[in-house]
Amino acid sequence: MEDTIVKPITKFCDTCHNDVDTTIIERPATYTFKGESFDIIERVLQCTCCNEDLYDESLDSQTMNTLTKLYSERVGLSLDEIKNIRSSFGLSMDLFARILGWSKSTIVRYESGKYIPDSSHMIVLKQLRDQPDLIDEYYKANSHKFSEKERIKIEGKLKNLDRITVEQGLVEALNINYKFHEKTIESGYNLFSLEKLIHMILYFANSGVQKTKLMKLLFYSDFLNFKRNLVSMSGTPYVRLPFGPVPKDHDLLLSSLEKNNVIDINYDFFNEYTIININSKLDFNSSIFDEDELSILEEVNKEFKGMGSVAISEFSHEEDGWKYTEDREVISYDYADALQLD
Repeated sequence: MEDTIVKPITKFCDTCHNDVDTTIIERPATYTFKGESFDIIERVLQCTCCNEDLYDESLDSQTMNTLTKLYSERVGLSLDEIKNIRSSFGLSMDLFARILGWSKSTIVRYESGKYIPDSSHMIVLKQLRDQPDLIDEYYKANSHKFSEKERIKIEGKLKNLDRITVEQGLVEALNINYKFHEKTIESGYNLFSLEKLIHMILYFANSGVQKTKLMKLLFYSDFLNFKRNLVSMSGTPYVRLPFGPVPKDHDLLLSSLEKNNVIDINYDFFNEYTIININSKLDFNSSIFDEDELSILEEVNKEFKGMGSVAISEFSHEEDGWKYTEDREVISYDYADALQLD
């Protein structure tokens, strides 16, 4: 359970028909969440007069966060991630299933959320999420099963994929650095997705953006997604720095993306200040995001469109996550509830 402390308060009790003192109790409970059953220790607000359960938003949020974390740990991939893997290739369920040597009904069951992928299928799906180019190997192994017309269609889809090849050293370094935070409140209860983080950067840097502002746009996108959906967008942990929240190891990330021709980094000098500008060199791939995530990217971009780096930095200094986190420490996604954006 979360460590957030909720102090007992005076609250109206429907049973007692009066404002009453309350207490917080802990008890075992079983919940069904997304078709899965979980045994947890829940914290509940109770009336001290009649012992009736009383609703408390903060405690309810703790329970939901716990269930989300346990579900992610058990499944390994969220339902949205499972759906996005196939859609990112632009393939129908039938073609995607046959490329992998599975049945169409298997894909239907997985994407509907009615069944959790078995261990061998889970490994394949995770590989395709982290290394999309592996789809070529699966296709080569099963290409003889397709008609000429189907092969032309599949090869056209795979040829037109928006592929970003990043040196394996970067992937390994970031995965090692972020592994400690995966599926915890520090990553927004999500697995780290380098692909999503890269395309978030490409989205905001499409027409050029200053580095300081870009870091805040990424922060607000991930934290707003957590505020609304109880899971971050990219699984990225953010740390507190003097100019506001930034992704952990952001300099390693940006320099590596520049070396791999994903972005351009330009430096301008004004008096004693150095202004760092980021520009996309590749196209943004919207297919790896769901509708809610795309909407959040658009909202964040629109919200801060008129703000420069100084203004958005000062704005971020009003966030509880920045104010109550020690310098260079990871900012807990618990603070997303108090985010200035709704």
